[in-house]
Order: sequence, then C-alpha cells, then structure tokens
Amino acid sequence: MRKTGLTGQPVYILLTLILMFFSVPLIQGQNKADSLTDQIKNRVFNRLKNFSFGFYIDAYYNMTLDSKRDTSNIIPFSSNCPAQNQIRLNLAAIEISYHAEKVRGTLAIQYGDAPNLLAAPDAQFIKYLRQANFGFRLVKNLWLDFGYMLNPVGYESSWPVINDISTVTIGGYYEPGNVLGIKLSYKFSDKFNGGLMVGNPYSLAYGKNTHMAGMIFLTYSPLQNLSITYNSFFGNQALKNAKINNDILYNNLIVTYSPIKQIAIVGQLDYAIQTNSQMPPDTNKIASMLSGFLQAGYIINDRLALTARYEFLNDPDGFLSGVYTFNGRTRGLATNGLTLQFEYKPVKIGYLRIEYRYLNSYQGIKVFHDNTSDHLQSIIFTTGVRF
Repeated sequence: MRKTGLTGQPVYILLTLILMFFSVPLIQGQNKADSLTDQIKNRVFNRLKNFSFGFYIDAYYNMTLDSKRDTSNIIPFSSNCPAQNQIRLNLAAIEISYHAEKVRGTLAIQYGDAPNLLAAPDAQFIKYLRQANFGFRLVKNLWLDFGYMLNPVGYESSWPVINDISTVTIGGYYEPGNVLGIKLSYKFSDKFNGGLMVGNPYSLAYGKNTHMAGMIFLTYSPLQNLSITYNSFFGNQALKNAKINNDILYNNLIVTYSPIKQIAIVGQLDYAIQTNSQMPPDTNKIASMLSGFLQAGYIINDRLALTARYEFLNDPDGFLSGVYTFNGRTRGLATNGLTLQFEYKPVKIGYLRIEYRYLNSYQGIKVFHDNTSDHLQSIIFTTGVRF
C-alpha cells in the first residue's frame, strides 16, 4: 500500500523543534564571541589611535672629483653622505610617537653612516638613538618634556629627508647637537611660540659634556609666509676637570620666506663667542665664530624642484673647528661654498636627488682631499623613502 506524506509529518516537525532548541545557545555563544572579539579590537585600536609609526631609509653615492690624492674614504665636515665613491646606506630608521591630549612621547632608532660619524668608542650606543623623550601638558599650550631631545639650534638636519638640500653646510656640522635634559615649551599665540631647555649637551661631534647647558628657542610668524626663529645655546664647554672655563654663547637666527607658493627662501646666521679660547699669545681672551647660508628653492611642479645654496664659515681662533697650519699660517677653519640640487619625487613619500657641491678654503689652507687641496668638488646622489 502506498503511504501518504502525512504519515512522516510528525517526525519532521519533531526533528525541526530539536534542532531549533540546540541552535539557540549556539547562536547566543556566537554572538557573545563576536562581542568579545569586537571589544578586544576596540581596546587595541583605542590604544593605538594616538600612536604613529614611521620608517625611513636613505642611500647615497658621493662622487668626489679630482680625488686621486685623497687616501681617506671619509669626506671632512660631513653630517651625512660621508664616504666617497661608494654606494652606501645613509640611514635606516624607525620612528614611534604618541600624542594624546595631555601626554606625548617620541622614540627614534637609527642606523647607518650618518649616525656613525665621530662616535666615540665609549659612547657607541648613543649613535643608534636619535630621540627618546616624553612629556606632559601642564596647562593649555604649556608642555614639559624629558629625555634625549633634538637641539633647536639650526635649520638643517643630519637626516637628508628633512633638508631642502641633502648635505649639511659646514656651519651646520659645527652646531650644538642633542641634549639630555628637560624642555619647557609654550604657545603664546598662533603667531608666537617658544621655550627653554636645560640639560647636558650630548652629540657625536662633541661627546658628552658633564656641565649643564641652557637653550632658548623662539619663533615668530608675523605673516603666513614669513617666519623668524631665534635660538640660543649657552654653557661651559670645558671638560669636567679643566682648570679654566670655556663659557660659550651660541646665537642662531633663521628666517624663512615664501613670496609665492613655488618659491622658498631661507637665510641662517650663526654667531658664537667663547671665553678663554683665543689663539696664543693671549689665550684668556674671548674668541668668536661666524657662519651661515642663504638658500632659494623653486618648486617646478609636484614632482620636480630645484634648490641653490651659498654657505660660509669663519672660525679664526678655531675654538669649534680646530687649528690648521699651512705655509707658515696658523688659524681656524674658514670656508665658503655653493651647492645646486635637483630633486625628483616619483611618489609623495620618496625622492631622487642629485647635487653639485663646491667648497673652498678661502684662506688657502689645505683641509680637503686628505689635506692636499684647498677646495672640494662633489656630485652627490641621494635617494630615500619615509613613510
């Protein structure tokens, strides 16, 4: 006898009810799991939203012209791109920063030729550290920072990506370096901000100074396209056990002006004096140094730019640059130079640069090409990405 569909209907209904009964806790469990996962994700993202992470890599080739007489591979007075006639790594760096409403911090680790310049054997670790500091907002627009911080003196940086021209002037090479200490900064208005720092100067060029130093930094922007910055560095540069003090006052003035969107003009002047630093016969007198540069850049379009720079330095007593003797003449370093750079940006985060640089010791003292020439010509290629 043929069975009708009505006979199996109760069994079908029963199976359906059983499956529905067991599926309810499964659905609830899945919802709880999804909710827990979302909570974890939200916590992680909320913690990370104030963080920013960056990576920077720069390579270079510094081709020195007429370098047959040079037995040294290192180009003097270099803040970056120091090795000649080799493809080298300038920098590889990782940057981590945190910025919230009331707290902030920065950590930057670096490796390459530029950080290795003049690193003393007993301070090798510091070359890998560019910044390590944190700060708190005390009141609105007033911040207090602690740690290893960049010195505000100077427009240029040892990181080519920050510079309009990759290489740094000789005057910039002798500027004070990083500081291990405390910084107080305040934004007085939209046009005026500044602050002060106190700590131990700690740079590759000078090593660690155990004497405390002070710094003042002020920036005024009367117009949207005009900025005036004054930085001052002062302290005792003598060694800890020295019988006399070498008190220095280093003044740094920077003016930036952009008459139109495509043109940027930068002028910098450094003037420093230091006690007990003149050359014999009277070494108790105050010595002075003057340096600076004038730079103009033209942005051709979003990818192409052209920049030119004139630089000079005169340190007659050599209290920063050291003393040189040639043809019976003894004095500190005195140079000037011209640099022309062309930049191509294939992408926003990357660049390709070629520059021609000419340096001259206008006192005739031979300080280039392993002390065999009074001038230096270089063609320098730099390329990098920072994201």
